[in-house]
Amino acid sequence: MNTSTRPGPRVAAPWRVEPLDGAYRVTTDDRVASVEVTLPATVRAVHGFTSSWGLEFRPVGGERELTLGVESGRSSQGAVPWLGIETDEGWWTLTWHWSGNWAATAARTADGCLVTITFPDHVGAGAASPALTIAHGATRGSAGVCLTGALMGAAPRRAPLLTEWNHWWPYEDAEINEDVFLANAAVAAELGLEVAVLDAGWFGADGDTEWYRVRGDWHLVNNARFPHGLAWLADRTRDLGIDFGVWIEAEALGEDAAVSIELPEIVARDEHGTSLGNVCLGSAAGLERVRNQVVQLATTTRARWIKWDFNLDPGRGCRRTDHGHGSEDGLVQHYLALYRLFDELHELFPDTVWEACASGGLRIDAGLAEHVDAFFLSDPDWTEHHLAVLWGASQLLPARQILHWMQSEWRGEHRFQKVDYSGTLLRSTAFDTKVRAALLHRFGVSARLTEMRPDLKERLAAHVAVWKEWVRPLLENGSLSAITPQPLMDEQGHRTPAFQLVDGATRLVVGFRLPPAWEWEPVVPQGLQKGRHRVTPLPRGSGEPVELTSDELTRTGLPLPPREHDSALWLVEWFP
Repeated sequence: MNTSTRPGPRVAAPWRVEPLDGAYRVTTDDRVASVEVTLPATVRAVHGFTSSWGLEFRPVGGERELTLGVESGRSSQGAVPWLGIETDEGWWTLTWHWSGNWAATAARTADGCLVTITFPDHVGAGAASPALTIAHGATRGSAGVCLTGALMGAAPRRAPLLTEWNHWWPYEDAEINEDVFLANAAVAAELGLEVAVLDAGWFGADGDTEWYRVRGDWHLVNNARFPHGLAWLADRTRDLGIDFGVWIEAEALGEDAAVSIELPEIVARDEHGTSLGNVCLGSAAGLERVRNQVVQLATTTRARWIKWDFNLDPGRGCRRTDHGHGSEDGLVQHYLALYRLFDELHELFPDTVWEACASGGLRIDAGLAEHVDAFFLSDPDWTEHHLAVLWGASQLLPARQILHWMQSEWRGEHRFQKVDYSGTLLRSTAFDTKVRAALLHRFGVSARLTEMRPDLKERLAAHVAVWKEWVRPLLENGSLSAITPQPLMDEQGHRTPAFQLVDGATRLVVGFRLPPAWEWEPVVPQGLQKGRHRVTPLPRGSGEPVELTSDELTRTGLPLPPREHDSALWLVEWFP
């Protein structure tokens, strides 16, 4: 229980406040469209994040009042469901457990800060309003650790923490086939990766089918690309010494999907009768269709990883009145059914990783976090962008639920994303930086492994070994936090960002030097125990271990790498 003497948040009935360890949970058993929370503190500034495709976790605020909201039907398509309240007494952070629409306002008042959260879809709904989690800390970072720690307690814990290779960005649905997938899976196994994930492009009977247009026809395997079927492909993948995973956008219906014609009763429609492009899980028929398709896919392939995407905005949700829900609560019933479905799938397939993705990071929230193992942060993943997004996500999600790949090799054009791991231009130290940027959470790679330069493959294998030995154990219960201000795109924001992953007396610290920074700044771990610490650069052999006191580390920081290096990873171990 929270034993602090600091006054906690105040709410009016029927809402109630339950103290947690370092945080509070605000709940109600009633249908209430909004909640007002008073935080007893003198507000300096209110902070938040906007969010859109490739622009997730963009900082906003800084004044004493801030209003944000989402009307897209996806919780973080428009803004992130999170607020940070900077006060004279420290920081409050709060989030709400809902995957649909919301509106939030925080403003300074005479007796503190009044935060109002509104759930427009819950008007007339048959379910209790979503919960809130609120945390307090002396700093933004410590408040984030308290918030993510509270959320970690509600997150699924069954599936193992696995590393993955995913085919998507270097091949998309244009170049992927059995031979390409298996060749890359073989290399992934040699590198120590544990699951090879087949992304979009495996379904639809026509070899020239565009994945986006035939979503929903999951019973049809693209026989031109995968003539032996998915069960055969999954078995051959496992024969190579690596598990099999697969992508699905189970809620979606493409324009050319045959299922929309065959089963019109499952289609979500707006008030004009127009298809929203998704199955309505609030209908019994729609839920049964999605459940059966996913169970069949998971059973047939024995997949250890299922990537569950959602590339559309349902808005206010289904407005039909023949689905078992009302004309106003279709979105609520859809998401409540989705939560229950994920719980059921976890029971049926406890060793499978269930990853949530939504055009990258456009459905990230504490509600869905109680039912999935991981969230994909953003489609783009070049290092600068990844670190900017990670900085924000680390204040909302437990580290074990964060997934973002090291910089991927894209087929398409992108101003920053392009990278070639087969050529001679990329410096090995620059490659190390791309890997380390995505190393302190769930780890994945989307690259042409069969064409990767031999020395880079060797370095990647070494980083994967470090992840397995040091990162994975800390992810079980550890907290990830930024220890510097946020870096931003276009060479803006803080240019020498650093993060730490901590569990007990052990921490991993990663630091970067981004253009146009020429010099390293001190990298100072936060929250060190008093006493001596052994500092070891990783991978082992990349530098000599040293012993330093907590006072020395606080005063001068960690031993910096040579000037020609743009990143470093340190293991910091405390001993009495």
